[in-house]
Amino acid sequence: MNLLLTSATYFEVNQTINYLDKHWHKVSEGSWNSENHEIHLLVTGVGVFNTLYELKNRLNQFSYSLIIQAGIGGSYQKNKSLGKVYYMATERFGDIGMEQKDGSFTSIFETPLLDKNSLPFKEGVLINPEATLTKFLPVAHGITLNTVTGTQGKAEKIIEKYPEVEIENMEGASFFYVCLKENIPFMSIRSISNYVEDRNKEHWKMDEAIESLNKTVTDLLEIIKDLSVNQV
Repeated sequence: MNLLLTSATYFEVNQTINYLDKHWHKVSEGSWNSENHEIHLLVTGVGVFNTLYELKNRLNQFSYSLIIQAGIGGSYQKNKSLGKVYYMATERFGDIGMEQKDGSFTSIFETPLLDKNSLPFKEGVLINPEATLTKFLPVAHGITLNTVTGTQGKAEKIIEKYPEVEIENMEGASFFYVCLKENIPFMSIRSISNYVEDRNKEHWKMDEAIESLNKTVTDLLEIIKDLSVNQV
């Protein structure tokens, strides 16, 4: 199986890179294999535009059986423990649209400019069809923004408009979009580094989030490594 692991930054997956160097055979920079599988690494850079371009560019060059996105995110819900890891079931673009004169936000899917059910969207949401089958992680619902939320007031407005969303990030929806358009199986795994509230990095648990994220990814890669091609 050819597998692609992608992340916005090296910082988020550096521990996984160390694991691959030790436990898989390094073919070249950013490429490893085992007896049955090959894995490539793609670090896209932060944001929607980087993810869209770099991921599509890579898919023009290589074919993959599975793509895994690994990253961190902020939780709108205080009942989600910092450092806990989630399998992202859905994503949506949260700030593509128009600001009204009263300060409210109108999504592009609420206008005639884009059909909310145009492929690959369903009611304006991007859905991983495999997410309901997962057993090894709890699932969560994401929202992708170009600007990280830094105030409690803005967080409350987002939740009021999209009450189902739980985790905020800057790349998830673009990753979902490309994978769904290309019809490639995918997984998006995120660890909670902070709560979405008045911005205060002293309250963040970045190191813990990174550690738990990489532990989850390496555990998954260990399982894949032991699978024969016929079991995948």
